[in-house]
Amino acid sequence: MGFVKQLLSFALLGASLRGLALGDDFPQEDIESGKALQQLSQTAYNNALARLEASPSSTCTKDNVRVRKEWRNIPGEERTAYVRAVNCLMTSPNVYENVTGPRTMFDSFGVLHYYLTPAVHNSAYFLLFHRLYVWTFEEKLRTMCGYEGAFPYWEWGLDAASVETSPVFDGSETSLGSNGEKTNSTRPGFFPGGSGGGCVTDGPFKNYTVNFGPNTAADPLAYNPRCLKRDLNTPICAQWASLRNTTETILESPDIALFQANIQGDFRWPEARKFGFAVHGGGHFAIAGDPGGDFYFSPLEPVFYLHHGQIDRMYFIWQNLDWQNRQTMAGTITMMNMPASRNGTLDDVLDIRPVGESYTYRELLDTVGDSPFCFVYE
Repeated sequence: MGFVKQLLSFALLGASLRGLALGDDFPQEDIESGKALQQLSQTAYNNALARLEASPSSTCTKDNVRVRKEWRNIPGEERTAYVRAVNCLMTSPNVYENVTGPRTMFDSFGVLHYYLTPAVHNSAYFLLFHRLYVWTFEEKLRTMCGYEGAFPYWEWGLDAASVETSPVFDGSETSLGSNGEKTNSTRPGFFPGGSGGGCVTDGPFKNYTVNFGPNTAADPLAYNPRCLKRDLNTPICAQWASLRNTTETILESPDIALFQANIQGDFRWPEARKFGFAVHGGGHFAIAGDPGGDFYFSPLEPVFYLHHGQIDRMYFIWQNLDWQNRQTMAGTITMMNMPASRNGTLDDVLDIRPVGESYTYRELLDTVGDSPFCFVYE
């Protein structure tokens, strides 16, 4: 009888969450303030753990599931441990052969992203590729560099009033380094409104050397050492990556095709045009700089992984608000379907060797089920 009651409670919970996912009755002030997003996040978290408790896998249980956390919710000592682990990857050997620029394991992630960019943006593969990519980065931090803390994400909307004073960018020892030095004019390719533009001046990664790129170079993988530049941009964050943008993206996306269009600002969908650069572009260009503003080489910016952690958090929330109907894929296998290509399928294989491993996309759908993953978002 107890088991039947448990099943009934899960069914009722699922029905109520599906109503939430379709945007039932959130006051606009709750959408603007982030209160609605907190509620959506909590219900998705509860739903994922309920699924896990009801059906644990051989590798993921309620006892060992990891909880990813927003950067400011991680204790300072743990944040500095995260920075040490990233620095460890920046001194570990590159795994790609026959390239002259990449020097480190951190660089290897940049090479992988460069090679796959045309297939994994504005395509069927965007969300699941980046889920595996960020998780593989996390695994390297743990297995190669001994990191034991929570993996962080950056909720851009919490800093939409001032990116420069964010705990991510305030230049303290518990940050990921500061803004770039203020330059006299906006650098080519950067968006108006940036407050930096030059080399990072304070905190972690001020001495980090970017070893290759940009994408516009004659040989993008050739050795080209230079400082890390940032051009933090509060207006971009406020316009495209606010708490309202994040919440409305989740609430106004009844299927995977529109969700990934809304999250990327894919103008082929009329409904997505209101989001402009959308949260994906808004988060990237709130950081900007070099390589943060480089479409191909943005993973050479350390904050990339927190930014895409937040993208994956949105995907996690959206999926777990209506799990039974949100285990799907939509779109073709080329960026913006150029050149025209077939539809992607969940049985397609994503091979990220030598940086990581090979999986079908179907294996990457669930962060707590039959997958290599075992994590939820707070």
